[in-house]
Amino acid sequence: MNEFLYGDLLNLILMKYFLLFASLFLYLTETGAQSSQENRALLLDGKDNNVCIGIGIIEAPWTLEAWIKGDDNEWKDSEVIIGGGEYSNISYVDKEPLQIKNGRLHSPKAGLWSPALLDDQWHHAAVSCDGKSSYLFLDGQLVDRKDTAVTILPGSIGTDNSPETVFGGCIDEVRIWTEAVPGNLIKQWMNQPLRASHPHIKSLKGYYPFDEVVDESAVNWMGKGYRPYHVRNYRYDYKKEFPLAHTIANDNPAFGGEDYPQEVFNAVVIDSEWDVEQGSSENQILKLRIAVRGNQKPLHLNELSLDFSETSSIQDISGIHIYYAGDKAKSKVRTPLFNTSSVKPRQKITLKAKKEAFELKQGINYILVTADIKPDAQTGNTVKIKVPSIKLNGKGYLPESSEGMVEQKIIANNKENLNHLRVLQWNIWHGGVRLGNTKADNVIELINGINPDIVTMQEGYGSQEKIAQAAGMFLQTPAPDQNLALFSRYPMTKQPSSNNFRSNPAIIKLPNGREILVNGCWLRYAYRPDYTGTFPERNHNTEGWIKEDSIVPMADVGEIIEKDTNPVRTSQDMPVIIAGDFNSCSHLDWTKAAAPLHYGYGPVDFPTSRFMYEKGYRDSFREVNPDEVKYPGGTYANIFGHLHNSRIDFIYYSGKGIKPVTSKTIRTAPEIDDVWPSDHEAVVTVFEVLPE
Repeated sequence: MNEFLYGDLLNLILMKYFLLFASLFLYLTETGAQSSQENRALLLDGKDNNVCIGIGIIEAPWTLEAWIKGDDNEWKDSEVIIGGGEYSNISYVDKEPLQIKNGRLHSPKAGLWSPALLDDQWHHAAVSCDGKSSYLFLDGQLVDRKDTAVTILPGSIGTDNSPETVFGGCIDEVRIWTEAVPGNLIKQWMNQPLRASHPHIKSLKGYYPFDEVVDESAVNWMGKGYRPYHVRNYRYDYKKEFPLAHTIANDNPAFGGEDYPQEVFNAVVIDSEWDVEQGSSENQILKLRIAVRGNQKPLHLNELSLDFSETSSIQDISGIHIYYAGDKAKSKVRTPLFNTSSVKPRQKITLKAKKEAFELKQGINYILVTADIKPDAQTGNTVKIKVPSIKLNGKGYLPESSEGMVEQKIIANNKENLNHLRVLQWNIWHGGVRLGNTKADNVIELINGINPDIVTMQEGYGSQEKIAQAAGMFLQTPAPDQNLALFSRYPMTKQPSSNNFRSNPAIIKLPNGREILVNGCWLRYAYRPDYTGTFPERNHNTEGWIKEDSIVPMADVGEIIEKDTNPVRTSQDMPVIIAGDFNSCSHLDWTKAAAPLHYGYGPVDFPTSRFMYEKGYRDSFREVNPDEVKYPGGTYANIFGHLHNSRIDFIYYSGKGIKPVTSKTIRTAPEIDDVWPSDHEAVVTVFEVLPE
């Protein structure tokens, strides 16, 4: 062949491949095609994994769905797919509404069974109730039906409340609805991820696709507010380091991917409940969680609107900052957005991307808004920012807001005000090591975020020395592995205790020269019945609660006052703080007006709280928040959705020259949308303690 012709042909071939490559590159650039997010599933060991979500009691109608794959063909007596979890022994609910019983799909209270034994392949399981009848589905087919209505308590995934019920194998695409989803829609949607176009999307309460790598938590894509029902990843034997439930690649051939242009699944604003100090910076105010479906033609955040109209005074805020904060609530990612350095807060702000708009990722995207507070900001003022709209690829969206959040207030810098004393009461739950493999790190983060002067703590159980060191506080505890711990910024003098497990008194000298007596305590709970865990039960005799409280916790609090307080108190004027887990509720909460918050029970004249008032002590939270309906202040147990209005943790005070300035319960982590590490909420009261 002529060398010139050969060269021309070679150039022609190279040009052809260059044009083909260029066309492909332009197509990928124009469509923004991304690598598809891997479909993952939750793997449970069948032995010790305890995956909690805490969704409370759901009356009919409802629907539960999940994909399941056993680790073999040998099924235990009971392997739970969706169960109740702790404190779910309530007679009128089904606490194991979707399970494998001796190899067959089963829903106990409805009496539903699949006819055939399951093998070790992927299967779709669903059960629903429309208020009249209950239905069981296997692989999209109706396999059983009964004319009965059932109430359920879906508090955990892959277990109920014991290692014997832990599922062995993979679970994926858990969907919890407050509507009876028709069978045709269950079949239509079971082989694909949920999208916003689902006809019943507004009744979706819990959605767990498990496509992120699970550590101590995984996101409920429908989660909102202070009880988002995110996954809390535990072990039953929490003292050991058995493998946690974790995600692996999903090999389900029947489940489709997301090969379509990106779209918004939902966008939710989650506010912070944490008060902000005068002169502080980078306070988390809100996170916008944007859940995205699809792996093609990515969405870009072009515009973000902020509304300060519910902030008491814009003059309290010196600056704002906006960041992309990663795909997990607990993330160190902070990518600045919208160049806010020159933005001054005003009533309404619309921020637009001046350069390239930020590209969202498939899955969860967090947008964080923080604020700087002026040193002379007015204490007691509210800081509230709303997000009325965003624009993605030029299209406007209205994010959902979270309800039930406690207002974020401006508080004084307690290091600069010698007369202010910030007291934290918290039961940290078995040493604070129940969640993941954190080794009480979440507890330390929370305490450092609150920056208290004094901490009264229960269930320290080996974590108190680590906590004291990390917080830079003095520690008083009967022993390193004991229940009670008292922490203080200021030196303490230990006082005699009638019972080291229940009473931990000390005299603390404050920087203004005033001495106060502080006792961090724990009272035994009434156990016939233990109403703090079963008060959702019907037909309780509340007189029985009062009788039992009079026998058990009343004896403990009587000793604390008569033996550990009165003999030490130098005079009735001496300030005294008695704070702790009282394992009993308050007559100030369980009133007739508040009965709807307590499953219809009320009024109930609880004797321990009545006793404290008769002895001259005041409940600091209820003094500051006298409306028991507007501010129920439940401290047990936020992580179990059916018990959250039970307030059993108190900070009582007495004496001259002491009064509460602010008081609130803390039930959300300092990192917005992160999971709470304890089964008790914390109580924080700021006192004004005047010098003598």
